[in-house]
Amino acid sequence: MNGTAKPGKLLLLVAGFLLWSSAFVVLYGLQGLGCRLGWDAVGLGPVSLNRGALLAAWAVHLGLIGFLAAVLARRRSHGRGTAFLDRAGLALTFCALVATIWTGIPILTTGSTCS
Repeated sequence: MNGTAKPGKLLLLVAGFLLWSSAFVVLYGLQGLGCRLGWDAVGLGPVSLNRGALLAAWAVHLGLIGFLAAVLARRRSHGRGTAFLDRAGLALTFCALVATIWTGIPILTTGSTCS
């Protein structure tokens, strides 16, 4: 790294974890809101409204992080940007993807989203 990277390109280093933190805040807030409003008792097909809302928010964030990873991988394969920033950004985005998957696993494994 030679110190000539533009600030916007440096944002690609942390973009994945910004999305992970957004997922964490949204899931936490949505879970609390849903429990407060009684969404756990409202059926939405095979799942409760609360679990459905949590799954939708989780899926959106996984999709956004996956899209970011695809964009960074494409940048890297076309040789755009700096090699260090592209490799580090892609590695950090995959770490954020794993962290987001780990964060959302309780949505699938817990009996009730409000207990």
